[in-house]
Amino acid sequence: MIKHIKKYLLTRCLKNHKLSREKQIASLEKTRTVGILCQITDEASYKGIHELFSKLHSANRTVQLMGYIDQKEVPYYCLPQLSADFFARKHLNWYGKPDLVQLTDFMKKDFDILIDFSRNDLPPLRYILNISNAKLIVGANNHSKDLYDIFIKDEAPLDNLKLLKTIHNYLLKLTGG
Repeated sequence: MIKHIKKYLLTRCLKNHKLSREKQIASLEKTRTVGILCQITDEASYKGIHELFSKLHSANRTVQLMGYIDQKEVPYYCLPQLSADFFARKHLNWYGKPDLVQLTDFMKKDFDILIDFSRNDLPPLRYILNISNAKLIVGANNHSKDLYDIFIKDEAPLDNLKLLKTIHNYLLKLTGG
């Protein structure tokens, strides 16, 4: 019963805090700032997303990563860096709204593209997508498709690298590149 009340309150908060933002389509090649939003489930998922983060970062872009761990504490292998932060359930208020300084900074950034690599229905990540100032929000999560500017529907779940390549191809087609 309490879980339903919390979900209702967070949903209401999402509706009341929806930002209107200026949407702009750009290819990954021409973007200067990229935000990555993801869920870390174990050490292997951390390594996979960190590899992707490093690949995007090395292409002369400013990349910022925000990872959510659906546990009480952030595990030891999630090392916060200058442009990579992680949060867990302890960083949420009682009805599931993220409450952390790094998250506030992440949501205020004007990313050229914000890419959501999560696959599950996670209210804290939905909140971040809803409040983001990003010019373009892209993802493949069925639970958050109403918050995306571009939704990538995948028949078989793609790994993160294949999803990034698919996003890259779609953005190239949309920008005429």
